[in-house]
Amino acid sequence: MADPIETEAPDDSGSVTLRRYEYQVHIAVQAVLEMLAGGTVQHVTCEHIEDIVVARSGDPRCVDGGLFWDFQQIKTRDSVEPWSLADVISKKPLKSLWRTHTAVRSNGLVYQLTAGIEGYLDPADASVTALSKGEGAQNADCRKRIAAHLKVPQDDVLDAFLGLVRVRPLVRREDVEARNTRVLADLGQGLPMSTIDALYNELLRLTREAMQGRPPARWTELLAVDAPPPAVLSKRITAASVADVRQRLTRPDHVLLEDLSEALHGPETALVRKLRQGAASRDVIEEAQMLRAQADHYRLREQALGTWPDNPAVETDLDQRLLLLARRIGRARKDHAQPADTIFDDLQVALHDNPGAYDRHPLYAQDGVLLTGRACAVSDECRFDWGDARDAS
Repeated sequence: MADPIETEAPDDSGSVTLRRYEYQVHIAVQAVLEMLAGGTVQHVTCEHIEDIVVARSGDPRCVDGGLFWDFQQIKTRDSVEPWSLADVISKKPLKSLWRTHTAVRSNGLVYQLTAGIEGYLDPADASVTALSKGEGAQNADCRKRIAAHLKVPQDDVLDAFLGLVRVRPLVRREDVEARNTRVLADLGQGLPMSTIDALYNELLRLTREAMQGRPPARWTELLAVDAPPPAVLSKRITAASVADVRQRLTRPDHVLLEDLSEALHGPETALVRKLRQGAASRDVIEEAQMLRAQADHYRLREQALGTWPDNPAVETDLDQRLLLLARRIGRARKDHAQPADTIFDDLQVALHDNPGAYDRHPLYAQDGVLLTGRACAVSDECRFDWGDARDAS
């Protein structure tokens, strides 16, 4: 008699749902880690109004010293391709955020509506880039398409909503646990990894328990009250909830909150550090991170398909050509007030105009976007920098 395990299941959606649920747990833990590090996070509420609600103190937008609320709708997908506006719309996080905005906008809260997406945004899609920065109302195409998606008029109400929306790329599910654990190890330096793993599992358990609470009937009014009922408190992770974990951590004084946030959310700390040294704008830093990640995912996919060449000399040749080009552009732009921005822009132009001169195999489909991402990876390996604004005349 055949084992039923050998029969293909007509519906395997349960496993997919569980994997996506677990990813959401790990993303929620990131905010808990910031709280453990002594950051601005005051508490994290799970599966209440949105997937995750993070409350922070000290935000300059809160003139009365109140809390700033970040309502997060988390979306995942198996594809490693960058997200376009069409992709974001198809996953429907904006519909959920619109419902949240409609429900809480009269409660006197200061808040943000975040669509957290697994992966990276398409830097060539101006509409999704504008949406990610809260500038969707200023992009005519973005405004029109989202109005049609939400089935609402293009008016001031929509513009106010778009001004609150942010689209935040998130680390992929295969990397999120390792990244979070590394941050926890930084907070508990000197502790054995077995202890770090045990503490991380404890944070996962607390977060899963918070996500399994039952929402009360009048949920839209609960954020406006000082003492939420027990049904909400069971979904909320506070400093008291993780006090036991905090006591078992030895937090070094040199841990910087900015570095912690970068370790949790930013793919390449070395790349970001060198871009900042060259006075890079926020846009350039975000684009460099996205392009580098896009090139990495392309490389991994080609390796998985067996189409990546076995001879390492092919990749070395490409990297050397990219290195020579970047250094040449860097020398020409070293006296610029913001050398990183100029070097980054010139590098993109050069690789777009003549990709075949560098990607001769081709490894990256002679695609200027992918080649720029690979150049960022070469920089991340400390093989070239983006200028030094302190030396600029």
